Amino acid sequence: MNEAEILEGLKQAVLDYDAEAGTRLVRQGLDQGIPPLQLIDGGLSRGIAVIGEKFQTMEIFLPELLMAAKVFLEAMKILEPVILAAGGGRQKRGVAVIGTVKGDVHSIGKDLFGTLLKVAGFEVHNLGVNVHPGKFIEKVEETGAEIVGLSALMTTTMPSMREVIEFFEARIEQLQDEVAERHGFVLLSHTHQMRGICRSCRPRRPKSSAGSSGEERLTSGALPFTSRPRG
Repeated sequence: MNEAEILEGLKQAVLDYDAEAGTRLVRQGLDQGIPPLQLIDGGLSRGIAVIGEKFQTMEIFLPELLMAAKVFLEAMKILEPVILAAGGGRQKRGVAVIGTVKGDVHSIGKDLFGTLLKVAGFEVHNLGVNVHPGKFIEKVEETGAEIVGLSALMTTTMPSMREVIEFFEARIEQLQDEVAERHGFVLLSHTHQMRGICRSCRPRRPKSSAGSSGEERLTSGALPFTSRPRG
């Protein structure tokens, strides 16, 4: 197979939810000297873009979205070490820290959102589930992250999200970089989110943004993410 056929095959592997084909073609492409970033941008990301369009038009739903994301993630397990060994080479759009808040162990939406950030060129630090508020602060200070993603599935974990925000409110002036908090929910209405959690939380606009300025909605699977820039 030539380069064009491998790239098209990677795109199709995503569309077919075929992780085995994706990893096989990635290895074949690397063996043939195709740059890893080309395998991502010219193959895998093109497939993810089509999946995103189909999800937006409700041609597919969350299970299919997750299966496509798995193809990308399995391929990235092979590609990321190669990229790091070569010293990167891709322009980084920003740094993000994501995690599921204390008391909650759900991870699907968070992990999917992290994958989409990686596709978009962000460096992502995934703290996992049941994360103490202080861990978010520590990782932001360590990495200089510009985005913090807080994920939760249950209404009972809403206080934990507020607790993280309060930690940032108390220490945000000490951080080297400006930070934008993005909050992920399934069970809470947009009004409830803003009144119940973000009443006094108006984080500064980040230097590198995942979206447009002003109040925005960013969808990751079933989880909406909202942000407000500081006046």
